[in-house]
Amino acid sequence: MEEFIYIIALLLIGFALQKADAPADFAKSLNFFAIYISLPATVLLQVPKIHLDMSALGVILIPWLLLPITMWLAVVMTKNHPIHVRAALLLVLPLGNTSFVGIPIIHTLLGEQAIPYLLMYDQFGTFLMLSLYGSAIVARYETGKIHPRLILKKLFLFPPFIFLITAMVFGEMPSALTPYLKTLASTMVPVALVSVGFSLRLRGDDIDYPLFAKALGVKLIVMPLIAFGVLMAMGMEPLALKTAVIESGMPSMITAGALAIAAGFAPALSAALVGYGIIISLVTLPLIAFVLEKIL
Repeated sequence: MEEFIYIIALLLIGFALQKADAPADFAKSLNFFAIYISLPATVLLQVPKIHLDMSALGVILIPWLLLPITMWLAVVMTKNHPIHVRAALLLVLPLGNTSFVGIPIIHTLLGEQAIPYLLMYDQFGTFLMLSLYGSAIVARYETGKIHPRLILKKLFLFPPFIFLITAMVFGEMPSALTPYLKTLASTMVPVALVSVGFSLRLRGDDIDYPLFAKALGVKLIVMPLIAFGVLMAMGMEPLALKTAVIESGMPSMITAGALAIAAGFAPALSAALVGYGIIISLVTLPLIAFVLEKIL
């Protein structure tokens, strides 16, 4: 409970800073620090703890199995809506906030031992989807063209992904570096959550609320239910299963929402799914963790 209060407090601090005289690129600066410093340090510390067994492979596989299901649901839900609304759901529904929100939530609900599985889900699942699938959706619905070279360049120059490969190749870092990496990694939670709170946008006059409710239900409830069924059938190790199921129920990624808004894909709906999704997930994710604890 104390850790959840800490999470909520950091989100509220970020939200309150919207009223302060913060620099225009405040959230961008926080994100830059988290992506280029905090997350790589976390990756270097945690990834060497991963053993590439069937459980780890299942964690990597599940977001890609959920992707076509989510895409199909987005198309079905928007069959009577304008094309820009479909583009918005195709972008924000499959892509979850599996690092900035995922790391503090998973750490609170499952403990530090679940972080390696989270990083596998985030880097080989969500991040690759953002780079490949997300970029393709924006290009397809905004310009009608897809640029594979630019997508691949973005992928291979992303710092956490570079450090992920480094950690997998070289293993544990020298013990002399560990205290410094821990210090840098410890900044991930406060920096990320203040950034998320500062970026929250809750208002929207031009929202189709029935569609909004259905989309939120798919993101926060349906996806983790499907993930649970698939992973149970695969016979996953309990900690890996819990991590993957909770990660699959994370709210929509802020970056995905920002891309949708910038491209003109139902901006009010996209912002509401991200903003309200984060708030509601603070209830749904602990409930999912509680049910998993009772079942497994």
